[in-house]
Amino acid sequence: MKALHLILPATLIAMLFMTIELGSDMERYWGLLSLVILGLLLVDFLVIFNEKVEGSKDIALIAILGAISAAARVPFAGIPSVQPSTFIIMTVGMVFGAYVGCMVGFETALLSNFLLGQGPWTPWQMLAWGLAGVVGAGLKHLTQNKFGIYIFMAVAFLYGYVYGIIMNIWYWLAFIYPHTIESFLLVWSLSIYFDTMHAVGNLIFVDLFGPKLIKIFERYKSRFTVKHGTRASLDICSGN
Repeated sequence: MKALHLILPATLIAMLFMTIELGSDMERYWGLLSLVILGLLLVDFLVIFNEKVEGSKDIALIAILGAISAAARVPFAGIPSVQPSTFIIMTVGMVFGAYVGCMVGFETALLSNFLLGQGPWTPWQMLAWGLAGVVGAGLKHLTQNKFGIYIFMAVAFLYGYVYGIIMNIWYWLAFIYPHTIESFLLVWSLSIYFDTMHAVGNLIFVDLFGPKLIKIFERYKSRFTVKHGTRASLDICSGN
């Protein structure tokens, strides 16, 4: 396992030498190389996560929540960029912690794309939704007051644009040449409509279902982690 952690820095060093050797021609390979780096990062995270999992209950929890989030995305496929998955993943992170939220984000992209279409964009969606789980975990203490739901709504709205920026980076690296600030802003401007739809969808889902889903997840967490007065089995939920 430790040897696997050396693959990423070794790859980065190799890319540095390739950049020096190829010069300006290297730019045309940015899309492919960024995908390689991202894939290694995801594998590295999975290895780290595997070391933290303590039992089959942890795996079952992630599998169930990921399947729910992925299934919830499919019926909304006909509405551009509007789906409840981002909101669900952020809620999972808020209740169960950053690692569980991140893994559910990974699983959402991977599973739902078996129906909606796999491609080089899948790892980037895994990154974007995994980060949504981490952001949700960061909201846990900020939302424990009477204004909590409004904070959740605001962050979920903004994350629609963050998700869009991450996906725009992939498109810009893979298909746009030359790679300049101006060309990226052009790509970003073309996605504003879809990013706004995503942001507004997140806002509506949190407003309509946020408090109810948080209570459901908290009730499930309580029943899942506590049994006969023993210590909670999901230490991973607290990041320990």
